[in-house]
Amino acid sequence: MTPFTLLLVEDDHIDAMEFRRAIKKSHIAIEEIRVCKYAEEALQVLETWVPSCVFIDYQLPKTNGLELLRKIKSAAPQLPVIILTSHGDEKIAVEMMKAGAMDYIPKSEVNAEKLSKMFHTMERMREVEKQRQQARQELAEKEEFIDKVALLSPNIIYVIDIEKWTNIFHNKQIWTILGYNSNELSDNDKNIFSLIIDNQDKMLFQKHYHFIRHSLQDGEVLEKEFRLKHRDGSEVWIITREVPFRRSENGEVKEVLGTAIDITNRKMAERELIQAKKDAEQAAKIKSDFLSTMSHEIRTPMNAIIGFTDLLLTGNLSVQDKQHLNTIKYSADNLMVILNDILDISKIEAGKFSLENFEFDLREKLGFLYRTFELKALEKGIKLIFDIDENIPEILIGDAYRLNQILINLLGNALKFTSEGFVNLSVLLTDESEEEIHLKISVRDSGIGISEDNLSLIFESFSQAHNNNASKYFGGTGLGLSITRKITELMQGEITAESELGVGSNFCVSLPFKKGLPAPAADSANKNAPFSLQGYSVIAADDILANQLLLRHLLKKWDADFQICSNGKEMLDALKLRSYDLILMDLQMPVMDGITTMQVIRESFPGLAATPVIAFTADTFAQTTQEIIDCHFDDFVTKPFKIDELSSVIRKQLAL
Repeated sequence: MTPFTLLLVEDDHIDAMEFRRAIKKSHIAIEEIRVCKYAEEALQVLETWVPSCVFIDYQLPKTNGLELLRKIKSAAPQLPVIILTSHGDEKIAVEMMKAGAMDYIPKSEVNAEKLSKMFHTMERMREVEKQRQQARQELAEKEEFIDKVALLSPNIIYVIDIEKWTNIFHNKQIWTILGYNSNELSDNDKNIFSLIIDNQDKMLFQKHYHFIRHSLQDGEVLEKEFRLKHRDGSEVWIITREVPFRRSENGEVKEVLGTAIDITNRKMAERELIQAKKDAEQAAKIKSDFLSTMSHEIRTPMNAIIGFTDLLLTGNLSVQDKQHLNTIKYSADNLMVILNDILDISKIEAGKFSLENFEFDLREKLGFLYRTFELKALEKGIKLIFDIDENIPEILIGDAYRLNQILINLLGNALKFTSEGFVNLSVLLTDESEEEIHLKISVRDSGIGISEDNLSLIFESFSQAHNNNASKYFGGTGLGLSITRKITELMQGEITAESELGVGSNFCVSLPFKKGLPAPAADSANKNAPFSLQGYSVIAADDILANQLLLRHLLKKWDADFQICSNGKEMLDALKLRSYDLILMDLQMPVMDGITTMQVIRESFPGLAATPVIAFTADTFAQTTQEIIDCHFDDFVTKPFKIDELSSVIRKQLAL
């Protein structure tokens, strides 16, 4: 591979260092890297030096990457430009690609593997473009001397009668390219087309020359790629440039003057690139299918384990039995954290990670969070402190679930790596407007800390800062902080970390939220009322016996009038006999699955149009599948579900 020269336009020194580190790890031959902090400086450099490619940070002082990209493309249209960004905004990505960017990469994805693939692709594209430019140059040069060197030209030169579909003139090169010698063919053979054109391509040639005959103007040059037959039966690709040579009495083009060159090698390279793209897409689909299957296979039994554990914990049990059940629940929750981390990373990579936007009580959420970690802190003898700014509004609008996920990751890590002292969560109001606020959330601890070398790696996927202490601080996939950073950036925020080995760490997350209206007192009272379905009829379908037993227990506990079915066909038979106030449906079932059942209900049961249908699924990618979106389920509950989660969804759908 020819060594590359790079220009990096980046005003953040840390990001520039990270980029250099990733380049070094990629083992790509780099001749020179120049770094500019400002767009004006970069444009001045490009006046006297042309690198192999340019990497631009989208957010630059006084300007942005899009404006700089346009200026670079105006001056050097063929120069590859890659945009680096801290935000995965699809609209910005589209604008960048329209403006001529080769690629648009979130900084979180800039790593050695990514860069290595990019530079290999760039090398192949450079070679293909080099061949194409060389072909154009050769073709242009030969046209200037066609009257002097026609017979000796290395290019194919020909004149054909497109009215009578006969050959008038051609030089020897066409036969050399197609594998024939002069002894095998007659120079007087006027009709050579049947020999060199495949029957499948005749219509393509006829359409091409029909356009030339009726539409091509004098002086216009038409360029086209065609496939010819080699003597051995293989394909030979040529690119032709043709002009009107003679017209008939009625003004239609009668004869065409053309030149052609062999581009078979280039076409083979293009096919390899297309196949490589298909292979990559297939690999991504296989990965997605595997994760979907894995999610379903693990979540389905976990639904029964977690559900029945929660049910048993509400009964009158001995202290020892409750301890055993809490151990099962803790282990199951840990397994779900690992599974969710893997699936969240996959969703983000697939672009299927979505954020919700709803009102929530921040102090209420933090109260739940405190009670979640309080016992763990007491067990370790650590002081757990929550400090909340009194000026923060009562109700905020945003994704409370993802905020909770961020805080659980940060607090979980702080407690995990702190043996004595404290863990402190503080939430401060840093900026406020009429409709929006900005919060600074800090999680500080007196734990073992992180070395300076590892501090720059902790946000990378599958990396852990304390591998040497695995016997003491065990557990984790190394995905928590990586997901935390990705979610923070998707929520239009940022995360930073400070730490000193042996002293402690401080993680700061800055996030924007919109202001909400305080909840009416009546709503709060209704929310805290005991959940009951007395007076409501419910029909549910699930093929797993353990899940059926769990639903029976719950619906009986909630005093519902209910019926449990094992598949969609049984549900449809039951719906023919009577109607229900609520339908609970598993998506994956034998005989008839939930998707097919839902399609039949929407088409054949108009009386159930207002009946809410809640889908159960162990596949976390299900909600983004178009086939499922078209079914118009009223809501989704992902297995394994918490009892409170299911009751909350039912409460919302029945307006309880």
